[in-house]
Amino acid sequence: MKALALFAAAVGALAYVAAAASKCTADAPCFREGWCDSGPMFCMFSMCNVEKSFNSTSCWKPEGCSNQNVSFDSSSDVVAIRGYGGNPVTNPFVSIFEPNNAAVTDGNLVLQMNYDAPNKKGFGATTSASHTFQYGRVTARIKTAAIAKGTVSAFIIRNDQVGDEIDFEWVGKSPNQVQTNFFYHDILDYSNSEYFDVGANTATTYHDYTIDWTPDAITWIVDGKTLRKLNRKDTYDSKTKVYKFPAAEGRIGFSIWDGGNSGSDGTEKWAGTPTPWTPSTVYKIKPKATGFIDFVSHNDNCDYFNYYYNLRGSTDHLNYNIRGSIEYHNNHNIRSSIEHHNDNHNI
Repeated sequence: MKALALFAAAVGALAYVAAAASKCTADAPCFREGWCDSGPMFCMFSMCNVEKSFNSTSCWKPEGCSNQNVSFDSSSDVVAIRGYGGNPVTNPFVSIFEPNNAAVTDGNLVLQMNYDAPNKKGFGATTSASHTFQYGRVTARIKTAAIAKGTVSAFIIRNDQVGDEIDFEWVGKSPNQVQTNFFYHDILDYSNSEYFDVGANTATTYHDYTIDWTPDAITWIVDGKTLRKLNRKDTYDSKTKVYKFPAAEGRIGFSIWDGGNSGSDGTEKWAGTPTPWTPSTVYKIKPKATGFIDFVSHNDNCDYFNYYYNLRGSTDHLNYNIRGSIEYHNNHNIRSSIEHHNDNHNI
């Protein structure tokens, strides 16, 4: 799931400091994708580029864990990242992009994709957990939005700056299919993707999607059945002498975006094209909390993460329902430094 273009669009009209090839200044110390600023949009861990920031302490450290209950009955449960104050207890989720298309409404966390007429495509939404995550098990029970061709929904673990990602994705043109993928340092390798038939329409039936992530393997599971297992040892590249295995601490996230009008032939062919739009079309994903989010601290790491939610979405032409729960158990009690096998990778 690539959202760098959305970030570029978001900052393009705003008065951030262009960093060019130089480092950031003390007034705008944090570097992100060619720009510098002092706010959370640039300084949060996994979004901030340490090497290009003003100094080694400019970027925020990983947030860690704490006990927490979230019911999405408060507007503070998700905030625009520009307004995030650095406390994941107060604001457990952040909306990454501007304009902000995510908010708590009537007990729902609403992620919305609107038609961006000047660019002739949809501008969607991404919400990320304020807590970081490295190694463990995450399960999401989801009824997807895979109805309209071109509309892409995703459930991911990602570090934006290192470029490591593990994901499930669904595209509207293939409603019976779930796609599994991983990225190492944002290297595009189509052989990393594997597609599976769930045996039913993922937009009309509920399924449990699990990512089990350890230092040695990643396992993708649907409804308790293992679809795929990737062993770290099998990612070794003998030419570069690197294990191309995602290991960077990142964030759990959910998103909806317009792949059908992306402007990339490969992406449009993959997602289906064109995405159906009228000037009034609005795509929405609505997580509604029915339980809690519970983080329990143990040796500065998360032992247990449990998030129950319902998701409902609609457009003026299409209707779809999403419903699910996320359960995360870190059974490994491991927190290790990120291995940079190739210090010359491009971020």
